[in-house]
Amino acid sequence: MSYARDLTFNLRIRGFSEDEIAATLDEVRAHESATGTAAEDDFGNAQDYAKQFPKKKMRSQGATLIKIGLVLAIIYGAVSLLLLPFLRVDIRDVVGPIRLWPALVLVLGGLLAGFLTDYYRPVPRSDAAR
Repeated sequence: MSYARDLTFNLRIRGFSEDEIAATLDEVRAHESATGTAAEDDFGNAQDYAKQFPKKKMRSQGATLIKIGLVLAIIYGAVSLLLLPFLRVDIRDVVGPIRLWPALVLVLGGLLAGFLTDYYRPVPRSDAAR
């Protein structure tokens, strides 16, 4: 894991836009080239350095995927527990004896997809670096 990837991930979960992340990374790279020392030596680890920036309300793509997973799980739960009994359909015939397993899979899938999306998206570059 590179310092830039770790810093990018930590800034994304703090609500920074890709342009703001690119500007911060440019500053870190400029400091590295000016001093000749590694960013971790001067700024500490990426997580601690990101904590000094204020959290913002903007949400990353990963957070959006997590919300989608939660909404789908709630919809599934509402349909399987509330609607289908009125229609005399037993969801356990389809999903097995525990009817909320699919909801758990949706929540965990959303969490995993959100984390992987935020972590593995490429490190942004500023317009000057392109």
